[in-house]
Amino acid sequence: MSRVLFTVPGSHFEVAAYGFFLGIALVVGWVTSLGLARRDGLPSARLGTNYVLALAGGLVAARTWFLLMHGGGGAGFAALASLEPSGLSPAAGIAVATLIAIWHAQRAGVAALAWLDCAAVAFAAATAIERVGAFFAGAGFGGYAPHSAMAIRFPVDSPVFEFHQRTLASLLPVGATQSLPVWPTQILGMLLALGGLALALGLRRRRRFTGRVFYLTAAWLLAARMLGEEWLRADREPPSLGPLSYPQVLAIVVIIVLGVLMRARAARSADRADLGGSHATTVRKKGR
Repeated sequence: MSRVLFTVPGSHFEVAAYGFFLGIALVVGWVTSLGLARRDGLPSARLGTNYVLALAGGLVAARTWFLLMHGGGGAGFAALASLEPSGLSPAAGIAVATLIAIWHAQRAGVAALAWLDCAAVAFAAATAIERVGAFFAGAGFGGYAPHSAMAIRFPVDSPVFEFHQRTLASLLPVGATQSLPVWPTQILGMLLALGGLALALGLRRRRRFTGRVFYLTAAWLLAARMLGEEWLRADREPPSLGPLSYPQVLAIVVIIVLGVLMRARAARSADRADLGGSHATTVRKKGR
């Protein structure tokens, strides 16, 4: 585990672990989403732009919300552009990216939910890869877990070790080269994302109506991150409503909204006797 994955031979250029895996995640997301779109008869050429816009908007929103919630609103554009692995708000990013994807799809004359069904599979796969990058970088690490058999330790140059030096220095042995044991939140996040990927692929094989893959996969991934992994993270927000933090409350609201929208969509599909064919492209011919 190291922030630097490797150094380019013959140079001093270091490849950051998180950046490397995040880049792979974005490429996998691109290839997977557009590949599934082509398979479903959607115009992948138009949706490539959709992917880029939604991704950019989601990252900016996730970073902006994080800065606002952590008193970093005055840090300027440099802080906004610095997409640190631990400095993003997933719920805000997913919500904004989804809205942008829907808006652009409608403008391009593409059935938005059909596209989101494809993107949901890609997002689950990309999330699993991103969590691997977070593990190598020591980002989003878990809280102190002295008695857990699943606990892991990070090396001396990791964010985990630096955090323990500031907050739990009295527990670190003299000359320690590893952090104190912490919950393996990144590994948990990866496994939950892979579960979301399996769910999405299974739903695609048994599609009852357009949007079902997106609604259920998005709800799973959001719950996995904010109601699963979040409990064990060292940087978890303090409780604001009972045992729940504000981001967790927001995540629950989004999940409920997704459930309501899915039920409404299922009811409309049943009324039209839509038993699966509606996942193909619904491209409107402008001017007709």
